[in-house]
Parts: sequence; structure tokens; C-alpha cells
Amino acid sequence: MKFSTSSTAKRRARPGFARKELVNTYQAKNAVKPFTLILLSCFLFACDSYEVKQIKVVIPADVQVPEEMVYIPAGDFIMGHKEEPRTRLGETVSSHAYLIDRYEMSHEEYKKFHAGHSFHPKSATYPVTHVSYSDSLEYCQSNGKRLPTEIEWEKAARGTDGRKWPWRVFSDHPNNGFSGFISEPVDKRKEWISPYGVYGMGHNVWEWIGEEYTYSGQPESERDQFKIIRGGLLQTHITIKFSPTYFRNWMAPESKLNFIGFRCAKDVS
Repeated sequence: MKFSTSSTAKRRARPGFARKELVNTYQAKNAVKPFTLILLSCFLFACDSYEVKQIKVVIPADVQVPEEMVYIPAGDFIMGHKEEPRTRLGETVSSHAYLIDRYEMSHEEYKKFHAGHSFHPKSATYPVTHVSYSDSLEYCQSNGKRLPTEIEWEKAARGTDGRKWPWRVFSDHPNNGFSGFISEPVDKRKEWISPYGVYGMGHNVWEWIGEEYTYSGQPESERDQFKIIRGGLLQTHITIKFSPTYFRNWMAPESKLNFIGFRCAKDVS
């Protein structure tokens, strides 16, 4: 017949057509890559620019807040978790108004108090560690402050909505899978601040709390043995996880370790 030769047959008759078709197909497949990269870039930018929504706080006119501290108003908040028996089980707890340091104590700040304290210049803004409970308390008291209570620390970390993480949105720790503890500068990670604007709660060093470690049903042999520490990383050999806002840990008060530091608090006068 006049039209017995199909268009496909004609394509096969031209050797260069197949190569051209392959090139066009390749270009079409790869044409989506720039678009994909644009979407990926937007996603990464969104992640980097994530900001923790802050609780609006009205500071009374007669309260003076030092530059390095944050004012936490009086009121109720949710403390503990119902599935963690050694916590306050998610109860509504009331706190007074108080002040708490915005950052964990750094090497450079600690040296102003302890002239003999030495550190590498590159570590100036990293949290001071290898300090005992009494070392930490002594520093705070020398500045007219004290160590925070457990209620104060937890409220500053989680705000009033009972969140598990200070920054609310869960993510894996970026160093998960690596061995060894690595702290970070005390003013780093704005994307991980608490809803009151406090840094380093749940992802840097553990912090001494000004209270004995106690819990319901605690054996007599454990009483008056340990102090509470809060807010560090939960680690095994190669596993690094953030600690929840309600997580309670403990340590002998004389301990001086590379993963324990502190911050101070103060009554509102």
C-alpha cells in the first residue's frame, strides 16, 4: 500500500535519529535537576532560618534585668512527664518570677572570677567544665546569684505549653553517629533556644542545679548523695541525643567532668 511504511520504520531507516532522540530524552530528564536544586535550596534555607517562637513577657517597671540574664515571669507551667516516674508526671506547677542566665558560663567569664583558670584562646566562649557543684555555687554567690532550682530551670527551658524540646520541633543531633563529646560556644544555636530566649538547654553541657536529687520511693542509701544536673546530651559510644526538657540526671557534687558546667539564677528583688 502507499502508506505501508510507518513513521517508526522511517525513524529506524535514519541512523542519526535514534541518537538525537536519546539526547533529547537525556536533556528532558536532566531538565528537572535545576528545579529540584531550587526546591532543595529553599528547604535548606527554611531550616537554617527557623526561629523559635518567643513567649511575650512584660517586665515590671521596677525590675532591673542584667544584660546577661532573662526575666521569667511568675505563673503556672507543665513540669515532668506522665511516663517518667521520677519527674513531676506532667503536673501543673507554679513558679515565682526570677532571673536566669541567658547562656551557660563560659571560660572567659569564669576567668574573671578565677584568675588561675586556663583555657585555649579558641575555647573562650565555650562552656566552662571540670567544675564541681561547690565551685559553681561559689561563682554564682560571688556575683549575688545562686544556682537555679529545678522548677526554675525546667520552666525556662520549656515555657508553658509542656513541650519536649526547648525549640519544640524534633530533629536528630547533627553529631549523632560520632564518638566523643563535643561542646559548642554558649551563644551558638539560636535555632535551639528556649521559648524564653535561653540558650544551651538540652544540647550542650549538663548544668548543676541547686538541689539534692530525690524522687518518690528513693532508697535511703541514695539520699543526700547526689545533686541534680540538667540539660546535657544523652550519649553512648556513638549515639548522641538531645535530652528532653523534663529529663532529670544526677551526679556526685564533688565531680569535675568535661561535660558538666553551670549557669546562675537570681531572685527578683
